[in-house]
Amino acid sequence: MGTIREELVSQFRSLSVASAIAMSVVFSIFAGAITGHYLDLWLFDGQSHWLTIICLFFGIAGAVKNFFILTKRFSKEPGEKKGKDQPEAHTSGRKDDV
Repeated sequence: MGTIREELVSQFRSLSVASAIAMSVVFSIFAGAITGHYLDLWLFDGQSHWLTIICLFFGIAGAVKNFFILTKRFSKEPGEKKGKDQPEAHTSGRKDDV
């Protein structure tokens, strides 16, 4: 069993991860809808709403993608630092560096 301080740190870390994922999802959808709205105003003088709907769906797709990327990244244990998101070790490219 950990101390109260360790438990609080763990709780705050979980809260920050959850809020980062939630903000990413909300802002992706919001950015898509706002972009589509302003494109409709600029190109069609506000008479059509097709670009708003299309960009909203792109924002939803981006939000789903961000959700899966962030949940995968934050669900890793602290010791697991291997993957696409982490930089590779630098090698000089010579074959005798083994």
